[in-house]
Amino acid sequence: MDLQLGTYDEEESAAKAYDLAALKFFGTSTQTNFPVTEYEKDLEMMEKKTKEDYLDILKRKSDRFSRGASKYRGVARHHGNTWEARIGNVGGKKSLYIGTYSTEEEAAHAYDVVAIKNKGTNAATNFDKSTYTRSMTPGSNSACDVPSRAEDQPLPPTTTTSRHHIN
Repeated sequence: MDLQLGTYDEEESAAKAYDLAALKFFGTSTQTNFPVTEYEKDLEMMEKKTKEDYLDILKRKSDRFSRGASKYRGVARHHGNTWEARIGNVGGKKSLYIGTYSTEEEAAHAYDVVAIKNKGTNAATNFDKSTYTRSMTPGSNSACDVPSRAEDQPLPPTTTTSRHHIN
């Protein structure tokens, strides 16, 4: 499991992210940088999440979460009103083109599917991993690329290209 919580501009923000992860993993009796009472709302929310999904939430809140021109990881504005999804470090390539989508959210879901398929359950995603159906085999760290709900299925790109397109 990846325990990297992201990069923070402020020491206090990093300390709070550490506290939240420690509370999720070890409970309220663990030593924290700040009083546990400061985290009451966070404790309620984290009860509903798995450890892995909660770590993803913390990573998405970090100051250096890769966003580009979009609020989502792996998504950038393409020509006009379309959004491009790309993922880095897959199959020895620096960047792999996934597709172009009409909405930012569609591109973000497409990124998530490819990230989970290629990087397994430790992949950093834009949306909660429980959004996607996992087809895990015993001892495997790979995930199926089939979302759990039809509306979460990444849509075909709005424009096609011959460059390393992933379906």
